Amino acid sequence: MEYIGNYIAVLVLSIAFFSCSNGTPSLQEYFVSQNQNSNFISIDIPSSILSVDNTLLSDQQKQAFESVKKLNVLAFRLNQENSLEYEKEKQTISEILKDDKYQDLMVMNSGIHRGTIKYLGTDEAIDEVIIFGSSDDEGLALIRVLGKDMKPENMITLVKALENGSIDVSGLEGQLKGVFDK
Repeated sequence: MEYIGNYIAVLVLSIAFFSCSNGTPSLQEYFVSQNQNSNFISIDIPSSILSVDNTLLSDQQKQAFESVKKLNVLAFRLNQENSLEYEKEKQTISEILKDDKYQDLMVMNSGIHRGTIKYLGTDEAIDEVIIFGSSDDEGLALIRVLGKDMKPENMITLVKALENGSIDVSGLEGQLKGVFDK
């Protein structure tokens, strides 16, 4: 009899838990669920793969780089057969990132390529930076930047260091080579 009571309690708690959910997975759940999807490529990359010329970095850029520990990359390569799934996945990611817990850091739009950079945490301490970019010609990429003691203003200077070539991304490019080749 006690077994039936425990079973009913677990069932009631499960129903309550799932009914409270809005149906949108967390970003972490999304990464895990797409890991086996053949349209996605999933890569975990340690920050140590990036080469840095410390003489070219400001103190703030050095601090930002040192705060990054690893990148989780999820990329969807678009082709003629998976265009409907691409649209569905792009919409799902957009819905996840609409959650108020994700703070806007930067928005990019070049016409062909669109992207957004968001973060989880506070203005003083970022838990994770999320980079989401898409192209209706190539596909999409979702990147989680995980680290310790990351700060929003430092992340912007880190992006600038990447743009001006102070950080050698050839190791990262080697890891991602062929992701969007058709």
